[in-house]
Amino acid sequence: MEIEFMSNNRYLVLLAVTLSTFFWGSNFNAGASVVADASPYVVATERFVFATIIIMIFMLLKDRTSIIALQKNWIAFIALGLLGITGFNLAFFIGLKTTSAINGSLIMATSPITTALLAAMIDKHKISLIQTVGMLISLFGVVIVVSNGSIMNLISLNFSSGDLIIMLGNLAWATYTVGSRKYISNSTPLQTTTYTMLFGTIGILLFTVYNNNLLISLNNITIKNHLILVYMAVCGTVLAYLFWNFGIKEIGAANTAVFFNLVPVFTMILALFTGSVPNLLQISGALIVICGVILATGSYKTMLSKK
Repeated sequence: MEIEFMSNNRYLVLLAVTLSTFFWGSNFNAGASVVADASPYVVATERFVFATIIIMIFMLLKDRTSIIALQKNWIAFIALGLLGITGFNLAFFIGLKTTSAINGSLIMATSPITTALLAAMIDKHKISLIQTVGMLISLFGVVIVVSNGSIMNLISLNFSSGDLIIMLGNLAWATYTVGSRKYISNSTPLQTTTYTMLFGTIGILLFTVYNNNLLISLNNITIKNHLILVYMAVCGTVLAYLFWNFGIKEIGAANTAVFFNLVPVFTMILALFTGSVPNLLQISGALIVICGVILATGSYKTMLSKK
C-alpha cells in the first residue's frame, strides 16, 4: 500500500510539473501577442499584481501559520522573488518585444542545463550519466522542434537584444529554481510561491512606476489583452509557480528543471490554434523531448515498478 501511494504521488508530481510547462509554453504565444500592443513593464505589472492578490487570498484562507515561514526565510524570499519573479518576467516581456516566441522558447530550453550546473556548484548536486544523457536527448528534441530539422535554420538565427535579455532571464530563473530548494527551509510550496511572488511583484511594480505612467498605460490596453493577462495571471503564473515549486520540493531542482524542455514543445502545439499545423519533424522532436524528460527524471522506474 505504501509503495503504491509513493508511486501515485510520483505521478502526481510529474503531472503537476508538466502542467507548469504547458502554462509557460502558452505564455510565450500569449505574451508575444500582448506586448505587440502594450508596454512590457505594464503588462508584467498587471499580470503579477492580479496573480499575487489571488495567491495571497488563497494562502490566507488555507494556511494561517504561513507567517512562521516568512520569519525564517524572509531574506531568501526577497532575493529569490527579485530574481525569479522580477528579473525573469521583466526579461521575458522586454525580450519578446524584439524576438520571436520560438526564439524565446528555444533559449529558455537551455534552462535545465543551466540549472543542473548551478545545482552542481551551489547545492553539490551530482549529475549522473543517465541524467546527462536525458538532458541532451531533450535538448536535441528541442533543437529539432524549433529548427524544423534544419541545422542551417538554427545557425542562421540572429540573436537580437531580445535574445540576450531572455538569456539573462534564463540565468535568473535557474538561480530561482536552485535557490528555492537550497536556501528556503520549513516552507511549503504554497508559502514559497506566495512570498517570492509578493516580493517579486513589488519589484516589478516599482520598476514600472519608475519607467511609465502606469494608470494611463493600463487604460490603453484592450479588453482582449486584459483577458489574456487574466489567463496568464491565473494559469501561467499562480498555478504554474505552485506546481513548479511542488516539483522542486518533491523531486529536486535539477530533475524539475529538465521539464522546462517541454515549454517550446507546448508552444509549437498551441500554434495549431493559429492555423499552423506541426509537421512530422516537429512531432518527432516533441516525442524525443518527452523521452528525454522521462529518462532524466527517472520516471521510467516508477512506470516499471507500477507494472
